[in-house]
Amino acid sequence: MSLLESPDEAVLEEMRKLRELYKLKTTLRYQTVREDGVHSESVAEHLFGMQVLAEYFLPLEDPDGKLNRLRIYQLMLYHEIGEVETGDIVFDRKNEELREVERQAAARVADRLPTSLGKVALACFREFEECVTPESVFADAIDKIEPIFELYDDINLRSFKRLNIRQDVATASKLEATKTFPYMRRCIDAWLSYAISREAFPA
Repeated sequence: MSLLESPDEAVLEEMRKLRELYKLKTTLRYQTVREDGVHSESVAEHLFGMQVLAEYFLPLEDPDGKLNRLRIYQLMLYHEIGEVETGDIVFDRKNEELREVERQAAARVADRLPTSLGKVALACFREFEECVTPESVFADAIDKIEPIFELYDDINLRSFKRLNIRQDVATASKLEATKTFPYMRRCIDAWLSYAISREAFPA
């Protein structure tokens, strides 16, 4: 049965299977540890999650292979370079002023990279932000849905209440970004039902 016709529990089980690779996000090197009771994630871990999801969703959403896979991976790799300087800003608080700060930071970070890499990085950052090419539209959708895979256990779900992010705010950009990607949208629908059942969002 296709994922699109599957009941929520089957979709959630598929999502759980994808999360098997997410265990690498919390497999720390050099014998260090994190506090298990508090959700944390680095930007690099988010980028890794995007790579995992792109591998899964590309064949489903682009069965004819029209999208440039390499370009998608480049866009995902470099789309957060401004955060090297700015740090992560929670999505619902990122206004135009902060976006401009991030753009300027991205240019500075790219300038500090080896010349050949810096040019590619900045071009990818800008293409991703403009979100008009087919590859950037796909990469943006992956960026928007990756958090639902990350926020898929009780500890991580607490982040919505901790950050006071309402359900409508948490889902609006995800629904918009995935409007042409039915398989990604199906995962959002199933996850949202799950998150509501876990009372994940602030009242």
